[in-house]
Amino acid sequence: VRELLRPSEKIVVISGAGISANAGCDSNFQELRKSKMAPLDRSLYFFAQDIRRFHSTILELFERLQSDSCMPTPFHRLMDNLAHEQRLLHHITQNFDCVEQQLPALEAKTVRLHGRLDQMRCQKCNQVRGLRPLSIGRLKPDVLLCGEPHPDDNEIVEAVEHDMAMRPDLALVVGTRLERDGPRSIVTSLCKAARRSGGVAVWISKEEPALFLRPLFDYILMGGCDGIVSSSVRGF
Repeated sequence: VRELLRPSEKIVVISGAGISANAGCDSNFQELRKSKMAPLDRSLYFFAQDIRRFHSTILELFERLQSDSCMPTPFHRLMDNLAHEQRLLHHITQNFDCVEQQLPALEAKTVRLHGRLDQMRCQKCNQVRGLRPLSIGRLKPDVLLCGEPHPDDNEIVEAVEHDMAMRPDLALVVGTRLERDGPRSIVTSLCKAARRSGGVAVWISKEEPALFLRPLFDYILMGGCDGIVSSSVRGF
């Protein structure tokens, strides 16, 4: 990894829950599934009991995020260093834990595919703050549920198109199993863009990529991202 990072000037990172495993605030959909809620799709808002349970779980995860035990991991700090050096095009994440807020340079480069835990959004006007000249709508945690359109779709598309146009020389896919079609499509596009421009694509995770995804990658590194990065970038 060190030999790949050192010469790379246009890096894009696509991340999943694995990068926050050691952050002390494991707030992701896996955690929500453990809460024994109804299926995590938009239909849960049809039933008051499911709404209360969902909001209670989100509040618990938010409080964990705000606690002193929640800290950026070595991989977060590596990305922040790359952002400070203006070598990080974007960090595109499936996480909604917002750990990146503790690292302003990284936060400015982060695009969230599944929303964010630290804000609410009005279901009527789709805004996140301020008064509206409309009838009152219901506030919902700004975490994307299955089957919902993404309110920030344009931002995501612009970020991916920008990074493809910049011809990245390194695409890092880290801490994810890529179970969803949307993130898989983004990874496919960015890995192909990197390889077309003479760069490389790297998979870092405790689990191997699916067979149909393996041809996208030049290197597949198995293990926790913090351990691999810490040992690989020592002296970087």
